[in-house]
Amino acid sequence: MDWILLGIPFGIVLLYFGSEWMVDGAKDLALRLGVTPFVVGLTIVAFGSSSPEAVTSILSASNPEIIIGNVIGSNIANVGLAIALSAIITTLVSRYETTKFELITMVIAVVSITLLSFTGVLGFYQGIILLIALLVFVYVVYISKKDTEEAKAIEKDLDVSIPKCAAMIVVGLLALYFGADVFVDGAVSLAAELGVSELLIGLIVVAIGSCLPELCICLMAARKGENEIVISNIVGSIIFNSFFALGLGALLTEIPISNSLLTFHMPVMVLMAFMLFLMVRFKGKVTRGMGFLLLSIYAIYIMAMAFVPGLTY
Repeated sequence: MDWILLGIPFGIVLLYFGSEWMVDGAKDLALRLGVTPFVVGLTIVAFGSSSPEAVTSILSASNPEIIIGNVIGSNIANVGLAIALSAIITTLVSRYETTKFELITMVIAVVSITLLSFTGVLGFYQGIILLIALLVFVYVVYISKKDTEEAKAIEKDLDVSIPKCAAMIVVGLLALYFGADVFVDGAVSLAAELGVSELLIGLIVVAIGSCLPELCICLMAARKGENEIVISNIVGSIIFNSFFALGLGALLTEIPISNSLLTFHMPVMVLMAFMLFLMVRFKGKVTRGMGFLLLSIYAIYIMAMAFVPGLTY
């Protein structure tokens, strides 16, 4: 196999550490500038953990099937893997009253990209709509959640300098760029070697690789018992994947929508988002049994693609 396939594991490593460095730098910088921890968690951390998907979209302009496969596959894996495995480790508790707006926005996001896809292609105008929706979401979150006194108190406790924060952001972005570049090249080469569609590689290989930051954050938080971080991270990530990563990709190139995306992959994505919404809305938690259920659905989803090749074109 071509040496360029080494770009997949090498790219995953760069994507992981790049997002980590960028998140840490952006988080500390935001806190130094007076932004509250909740807003930081729901916007900057979620943006940072979904930045591999965003950068992958930028560098996949010549391979639009990878863009859509990456976003849809990552959204599905975020619930079917990250939430499921975290819930198996420990019950994930989340209060619906405090996350209502974010959960509803998550459902709106996945439904919106599905409805926009019925045009048969996602292009410039659809990208503008998605990016405007993201700006509205961030603005509403900031206005409704800000707490200046809390932010000032935390700012005084921070000993990280602004230049250091900026340096971490720059290094993280460079790692993300080069990681995504070799990762996409490796993924395209893998599709050619195996004789499968780029959509399939995007839905599985690229999607799982680029959602590793979310998966790692969730598993670490679950082990530490920080339950709400797990769900808020995934909810925020799905919103950013749908509005930002896909919106950015649609601005750069026209993304064709196949029948299998409309009839199979997007319905699975919407189902996963609705299940997470309903679990928090009516139970206030995701139990171990619910985690096994979500994981089983994800396993069936992967097996369906293996046994029905038509679902990957």
